[in-house]
Amino acid sequence: MQVRVAAFSKINLLLDVLGKRTDGYHDVNMIMQGVRLSDQVIVAEAATNTITTNSPYVPNNKSNLALKAALLMQAALDLPPVAIKVDKHIPVSAGMAGGSSDAAAVLLAMDRLFALGLRRQQLEAFAAEIGSDVPFCLSAGTAVATGRGELIQDLSLLSPFHLVLVKADFGVPTARVYKAYRKKKKPVAGEDRLDYFLKLIREDDTLGILNSLYNDLEETTFSMYPKVRSIKEKLKHLGARHVLMSGSGPTVFAAFHTEAEAWQFYKKAKAAFPMVYLTSTVSRWDLDRRIGMS
Repeated sequence: MQVRVAAFSKINLLLDVLGKRTDGYHDVNMIMQGVRLSDQVIVAEAATNTITTNSPYVPNNKSNLALKAALLMQAALDLPPVAIKVDKHIPVSAGMAGGSSDAAAVLLAMDRLFALGLRRQQLEAFAAEIGSDVPFCLSAGTAVATGRGELIQDLSLLSPFHLVLVKADFGVPTARVYKAYRKKKKPVAGEDRLDYFLKLIREDDTLGILNSLYNDLEETTFSMYPKVRSIKEKLKHLGARHVLMSGSGPTVFAAFHTEAEAWQFYKKAKAAFPMVYLTSTVSRWDLDRRIGMS
């Protein structure tokens, strides 16, 4: 028997850096949103632990977060070895939580494979040990993330909207961006910005949300990697109104109300950039069917 899980990627609709913590991380307020662009993760019981992927850029060893997730559960719960297969579609080192989502998918798959019946809090505790984005990726809907990003509160799922994603031809190390980040005076206080965003989400005000997209890390990443800034500027020049960098970059997304708008823009972006993806935010249908057994 094997379990297959859709490992959805994510974007940040809001990323506000509040300040540096004593543990070296930064406190943040984030609104995170699951995206249909996903990896497929398959987990089955095996004689030894193995992990295979279809990407030459993803390690097939213990540095892979998906295998790390399996090892963590095995050590805590005395579970047998597993074979993990990751069919990668999320671009690597893109600021879209691809590795974190694969790890969350393994936690969900092993819970189902071995009929553990773990509570959400137990899964989140494992997830937080692996990385800051992993707890969100367990639910992969719409959520507010605080602390260093690991404290997750699920929100009402937004009505889906459509995305054109453009990734630069290099990765951006998240730790390096946060290390270079310098606190600056902001026109809107962090808590006020979050409260306003939460109001828009409660009202399911898609236009208001798209008009309020904010990423505090943009200027830091742009100064370190000017090509990411040029991607955002080019997308605006091509006619996109709602454009934001996801996470620490280098992926930049343009958001649209309708699939037709997104498709027309995708064709223009595809002619301008080598790495372009057409997708949408997750729906309830996507989330309800993300786990299967065979």
